[in-house]
Amino acid sequence: MKCKKVLAVLLTAAMTMSLAACGGSQETQNEVSTTGGGKETTAAEASVQETDGRADAGDVPTLTLFVDETWWPYDKWEGAVPEEFEKRLGVNIEVTRAADNNQLSLMVASGDMPDIICSGRYQYLADSQVCYPLDELHETYPEVAFEVDPVYQFVNKAADDHYYTIGCGFSPSGAYSEYDKILTEGPGFMYRTDIAEELGLEFKTLDDLDAAFEKVAQSYPDYTVCSFNCAHKFNWLMQQMGVKNGGFYEAEDGSLKWWLRQDKLLDFYKKVNEWYRKGYLSAENFAYQSEDETKEICVGGKVFANFGYDNHADNYNTAIAANGDDFTFSLVTSELSDDCVAYDTGCGGRGLYITRSCKDVEAAYKLLAYAYGEEGMKLLMWGIEGEDYTVDSEGYPDFTYDFQGDNTVLQPRGLKYWGWLVHNAIVTSIAEANSESQTAQDRKNLTAYVKRNPVIGMIRFVTDSDEANINAKLDEMVKNQQTNIFMAETEEACEEAFREMVQQAEQIGMDRLEEFGNQNYPELKKQYDEIIAKAE
Repeated sequence: MKCKKVLAVLLTAAMTMSLAACGGSQETQNEVSTTGGGKETTAAEASVQETDGRADAGDVPTLTLFVDETWWPYDKWEGAVPEEFEKRLGVNIEVTRAADNNQLSLMVASGDMPDIICSGRYQYLADSQVCYPLDELHETYPEVAFEVDPVYQFVNKAADDHYYTIGCGFSPSGAYSEYDKILTEGPGFMYRTDIAEELGLEFKTLDDLDAAFEKVAQSYPDYTVCSFNCAHKFNWLMQQMGVKNGGFYEAEDGSLKWWLRQDKLLDFYKKVNEWYRKGYLSAENFAYQSEDETKEICVGGKVFANFGYDNHADNYNTAIAANGDDFTFSLVTSELSDDCVAYDTGCGGRGLYITRSCKDVEAAYKLLAYAYGEEGMKLLMWGIEGEDYTVDSEGYPDFTYDFQGDNTVLQPRGLKYWGWLVHNAIVTSIAEANSESQTAQDRKNLTAYVKRNPVIGMIRFVTDSDEANINAKLDEMVKNQQTNIFMAETEEACEEAFREMVQQAEQIGMDRLEEFGNQNYPELKKQYDEIIAKAE
């Protein structure tokens, strides 16, 4: 089936005056007009053509943007792509990247905030005393075309029934049916191509990991057999085993349970512990605090395999080539178990919030309207059409650059990462539909194993509530206790450490979270299903 226009997914776009703005997400086609040349354009595109994409020089507002991510690749709004974004909107943008995780909470407490904040910590920002509700701004600025699909409004709704942002990374279920090629990103497992070929190693089942690790340990005793990324840890193995790595899961009876109750979770911990006891995993790796530490030892050439993210093999290979070395990492692009499940319970991550400190609310609102629209989202995520990419007859992009390239490729033009401020699931899921990279192949294969339930993601704990405090304590306990499980000296000690973790979770109040979840889940699911049914 050929895909329909991306408009079926994204926020409907329409530019207004020199501070042009794209409209909100709709399930229907955007309105079109016809230019003199006969080509159909959206209202947003027509507006840009009228102004030639240039702002009026006399009065250009400056908006300040705080990115609440210490790891964010860029700290300046510079390069051809972000500059084009400014031109189309008629604004100047000044960016500050978070120096630490405490900066946001201090800003909110002091009331001294930038105009716009990008953050995934809704508990600080989804508050009418801190930020402007978007639903109220729709009424304040009706002349700005920013119509947000009811599904987006519902999944982003806060406890006060307002919604303050549109969390990135989510698209309604119906949006996926518009495309034949959907890529699903997730964790990854990679290995040294040369060593695998030398030793005749293949990865067709999970048992092949044990055989490979044993052979490498015997043949390369001075190598680290397997390393793991400190952020993604062993999530790839959990995914292959069909185990969820946090939060709620839906049990067979339809109720919600906390992830620590999963039947196969102990098997997962025992497998990692077995690898540690056999010397395949190093004790030092468990102390790593930065993703760069794992990358350094992998690129350095003394590691056979690595658990990380699906794009790490391609990214590391770029760094290896830049160093002048001739080895590469291969990504396992096929699922190795029939039990594999890629759980997607997200209803949106980080988003843009307009703060009560904003000096020009209308300008900020127009920025959000355009950035969340199809044209703005593609600009920030993919680049400038005709320069950085073209679109094929089915609506999929063909890039003139390596979309998975490192910062030496992306940063000069400010490509890709600013799109992470606002992207929905589709604009990323179709980005590499035409790519033959390892990353793209892995994501194409994983799509068949995805199990989506965004309603689970809507069960949020109110700041400083008992549930929020219990959740925080559980996270901290698991973070500390699972290291004891992974590094236990015997299998029996591993099992005992696991049982102790579950017991501690019970004492902290795991059942209280389950009670809270099951009080809210049925009604949320009913409302969500009704909204989806209306959209269809």
